[in-house]
Amino acid sequence: MHANGIDVALVMPQSTLDTASSHHDRIAALARIQRGHVRGVASICPWISEDEYRVEANRCVRDLDFVALKLDPNGHGLAIDSAQARRCFEAASDLGVPVIVHTGFGVPHSLPSLALPVARAFPELPIILAHAGFVTYAAEALVVAREAQNIYLEPSWCTVFQLRSFHRALGPTRLLFGTDHVANMPVELAKFRSAGIPESDLDGIFETTARGLFKL
Repeated sequence: MHANGIDVALVMPQSTLDTASSHHDRIAALARIQRGHVRGVASICPWISEDEYRVEANRCVRDLDFVALKLDPNGHGLAIDSAQARRCFEAASDLGVPVIVHTGFGVPHSLPSLALPVARAFPELPIILAHAGFVTYAAEALVVAREAQNIYLEPSWCTVFQLRSFHRALGPTRLLFGTDHVANMPVELAKFRSAGIPESDLDGIFETTARGLFKL
């Protein structure tokens, strides 16, 4: 992070872990040590009971100061618009935090289009499409973002020309910089900086939008 000029990282557990609660505790401990440079995101399997899901979501946001919930339809094995996944959006809406949704790998569960009915059902809830369709479904992710103003795109792994199309259609206020993995930091930065996006818009993509969404 220091080498690439990145001040804050959002950290979350791998979605396939069945011990997410203990990993949430580890992330919270890291965040305390790093004093604002690391913030937590809760990734809770929606297949547990609704009460259990609520307890862990409330604990992460209210007690551990996490800034978002994560839904991984690929890792969790359910569709974005399924009844089980809905508890993630309901909890986030009640807690006042965004939802980050994995899109791309894991179709049909992770198709970006499945986020559209959810976005319409929760119009005040910011929903971030992680990987913005992951290259193959990038055009679909953009259609969804055009149809719902509460959809944001995080285009890690997408191509430079896809990034340009996102910027032309949405501007800087609904694009977020992300890396997916620590080693991708310099690669994703180079991608944005080679896409011909004005510096003033990069400021919004790199900082302003995320600062507002995650209350950083």
